[in-house]
Amino acid sequence: MKRAIRYLRFSQLGQSNGSIERQELYTDQWLKFNNVELVDTFIDRGKSARTFDRPDFIKLREFITKHHRTVDYLLVDQLDRFSRDAGEAMSMVKLLQQKYSIQVVSVTEGITFDYDTPGSFFRAGLQLLLAEEDNINRSIKVKGGIYTAKAKEGRYVYKNAPFGYRKQGERKERRLVIEETEAKIVRFIYDAYLRDTPLYLIKEQAQRLGFPTKGNMAIERVLKNPTYAGLLKVETYKDYAGGLFDGIHEPIVDKTTWMMVQEKMKRPEKTKDGHR
Repeated sequence: MKRAIRYLRFSQLGQSNGSIERQELYTDQWLKFNNVELVDTFIDRGKSARTFDRPDFIKLREFITKHHRTVDYLLVDQLDRFSRDAGEAMSMVKLLQQKYSIQVVSVTEGITFDYDTPGSFFRAGLQLLLAEEDNINRSIKVKGGIYTAKAKEGRYVYKNAPFGYRKQGERKERRLVIEETEAKIVRFIYDAYLRDTPLYLIKEQAQRLGFPTKGNMAIERVLKNPTYAGLLKVETYKDYAGGLFDGIHEPIVDKTTWMMVQEKMKRPEKTKDGHR
């Protein structure tokens, strides 16, 4: 009896586990129909297929290195579960067959990859190229959506709110709302900086007031962040210009103060002994 291992994956942790259950169902059907014994299953949850640097795929490769003589097939639901990088994927399936005598099978696409059969090689390559094109199109849509949300709608789209704010609302209605206790510390940082207080002293005083971040550049990041002035930094997208755009959230410091800080930060900072 032939023997197989299988690799299952979905890319987003927020997805239903049904994605894995469906892949198990289809690969189980293939095993039963072809009278092939399943040896082991490897599952990556919430992992992108852009590279092979995934925990269970690494375990799969280690398993193959040790036990390849007892394995005939590597099953995947579809080839894009395996990889979305067409060139990298073709090299991998070629390696599995030529070095370990293991053939990759895409069960729902009906492809048993055989490097020595031109038709099989072409079909596998076409499916992987289509998957890569789909990945590129999705990336373009995501970047376009982010540009629209920030530049045209003024929405803060990042996962975590900056210190001084909290998120309120859901999806497109979600926006930043000032957390006044934290906002007072942000205003102190800006005011102290414009009064020529050295950064190391600002950091010490801000931490006593409740500023939680202890990194070396934490104060500088607050001072440079345009979000505090009610602005959003937007990257260039295709023919659309990037730059600073007005956000719909309320500013913690006014734009004039923020711009004065940016100009001041271009000048050398005084050290503890008073020199620049």
